[in-house]
Amino acid sequence: MKFEKLLTLIFISILVSCGSSEQVITNDGKIYEVKGDTFMRNGEDVTDQLTKNEKEIINKTLEEKMAARKATEERQEALEKKQEELEKIQEEAKRKEKALEKKQKALEKQREKLKDARDDFTKAKRKLQDKQEKYQRLLADGKLSPRDEEKWQKRLEDLERKVEKAKQNLNKLKDI
Repeated sequence: MKFEKLLTLIFISILVSCGSSEQVITNDGKIYEVKGDTFMRNGEDVTDQLTKNEKEIINKTLEEKMAARKATEERQEALEKKQEELEKIQEEAKRKEKALEKKQKALEKQREKLKDARDDFTKAKRKLQDKQEKYQRLLADGKLSPRDEEKWQKRLEDLERKVEKAKQNLNKLKDI
């Protein structure tokens, strides 16, 4: 918004400066309007009445004024370029910050998955151990029929597969 207003102001000043005549105020306070080689004062042509030295002073003053205007415009353009560079740098910083936040979220999500996989592995391993202990206790007490023993073997095999699957999942997540 500010940039657009500034651009409009510069455009208007350029249009005004590109006019066919320039006003010059000399050191003694006289105001002349210069149109090419013609010098006007209060709307009257005073070119023939001015001495060569006065014309040179007016032209020199006009050149200084034009040089100052040009220098101001160049400084303004340099400031605008710097402003644009700063805006680009800020946009780049925002983009990098968003990318960093995205990576951080992905990393946190990965940590959470790893924690869950660790918990699943620990839980499956503990359950397998508990069931193995119970099976051994029942077997030692002689409380298992051959059919019950088959069921227990199947349960233990299923639990072992679950432990192995949880371990593979955990290792896979650790490698990432």
